[in-house]
Amino acid sequence: MSLSRMALRSRLLFPTTCASSVYQTHRSVRQIRTEAQNAATRLSGSGLLRTQGLIGGRWTDAYDGKTIKVYNPATGDVIAEVPCMSKRETNDAICSAYDTFSSWSKLTANERSRCLRKWYDLLIAHKEELAQLITLEQGKPLKEAVGEVSYGASFIEFFAEEAKRVYGDIIPATLSDRRLFVIKQPVGVVGAITPWNFPLAMITRKVGPALACGCTVVIKPSELTPLTALAAAELSLQAGIPPGVVNVVMGNASDIGDVLLESSQVRKITFTGSTSVGKKLMAGSAGTVKKVSLELGGNAPCIVFDDADLDVAVKGSIAAKFRNSGQTCVCANRIIVQEGIYDKFANAFARAVQNLKVGDGFTEGVAQGPLINESAVQKVESFIQDAISKGAKVVLGGRRHSLGMTFYEPTVISNVNREMLLSREEVFGPVAPILRFKTEEEAIRMANDTNAGLAAYIFTTNVQRSWRVSEALEYGLVGVNEGIISTEVAPFGGVKQSGLGREGSKYGMDEYLEIKYVCLGNMNA
Repeated sequence: MSLSRMALRSRLLFPTTCASSVYQTHRSVRQIRTEAQNAATRLSGSGLLRTQGLIGGRWTDAYDGKTIKVYNPATGDVIAEVPCMSKRETNDAICSAYDTFSSWSKLTANERSRCLRKWYDLLIAHKEELAQLITLEQGKPLKEAVGEVSYGASFIEFFAEEAKRVYGDIIPATLSDRRLFVIKQPVGVVGAITPWNFPLAMITRKVGPALACGCTVVIKPSELTPLTALAAAELSLQAGIPPGVVNVVMGNASDIGDVLLESSQVRKITFTGSTSVGKKLMAGSAGTVKKVSLELGGNAPCIVFDDADLDVAVKGSIAAKFRNSGQTCVCANRIIVQEGIYDKFANAFARAVQNLKVGDGFTEGVAQGPLINESAVQKVESFIQDAISKGAKVVLGGRRHSLGMTFYEPTVISNVNREMLLSREEVFGPVAPILRFKTEEEAIRMANDTNAGLAAYIFTTNVQRSWRVSEALEYGLVGVNEGIISTEVAPFGGVKQSGLGREGSKYGMDEYLEIKYVCLGNMNA
């Protein structure tokens, strides 16, 4: 479908009204639509706006012709239609990956490294276009989207280098006529299921190490943000990564997931998403005993001690809470403040949050874009209503933004207790609940009182306390006096029901490797 036809269809689906009482809001929406359509036109001209799946190096429609509409969350307009694929397409993608595995895995590490390096170079060369695509289909501010492209590309660069560092071991022999050694080999075909909140970085963080190790992949991106995945796949082909190494299918999530789980040719599942879906994938992988990596939900505490630097704590807490409109698994879900600084912090924090500019991601200076869809907004509303009904106080925000659609006001809530949903479950939105504590022991107990264990944050100027609390927190990631801690060179992953395995860093390579022990006997003959 052409861009002009898409624009016409979206105008018919989402007509612009012009009531005088809300003129300013609708004028802004018209401007948003114009900028979004201009971005889509630029992307179409770049060749990166792909609207078909990728199977065996061929761009492919759904076999039955069905499609899914991809929407711009800032306007509700249709950006494109992509194939609604199902079991047959997924089986073909798996077969393609399986057939290609033998040749790709036999390349030298240096050859695979060169392919990945070229892919990285292309991702960086097209940073602006990719960022525009992310903003268009996911909604985050363009500056944030540019940051995601750099972050996502960094995994490809890092693992291009790590490809040449997959070392084995020589084990001292127990008998004089034997030689014992260990080698590491790629696990095989990988099914990578990725979310919508980081549509590029969550792919590269999985596919980078998989390809570096010699695995081939079938990617199932979110149906909400498939266009970024397809653009990245297009650049992988341009980089010279052979057809069949990277495959992309999208559509019926349950059907695609079932085929990936049931296939004996798929030897590993890697997933980022909700804990409930992760549990189903873990159970479904048991039938063929696949390796599983799961990066699941969080309930991150952000602990602010009396001795914290107030400016550092406010800045870090805002970064940890409101990045991507609060739609990240490592967002500060509970801001736990010691009573001696509680009022001072709450006031300073609310003033800073009040300055966050909400709007379309293409608008200069915007710090918070829309939520991904209406369901996300309704979830936020239900959590806030639950908190209010149990005695919480809305200090700031707490309602939909005047821009309409899925824009929501940055929100601060006080008088929060552990009986409220905001304390116990991940809100995944721009809502900052502030809780109070007295002692260090109480803060640790409150922080650990959850089944989740992904990320946690501490603000303190006491070095001994920073060590003590970091060790006591039951989380896979801990940020001390810093709100944004993710990097390609450090391991990312959680404990408890936040998942299994690690992504990024040298540890991320091990998730895609099998360890083989070899014994050479009769060496003295």
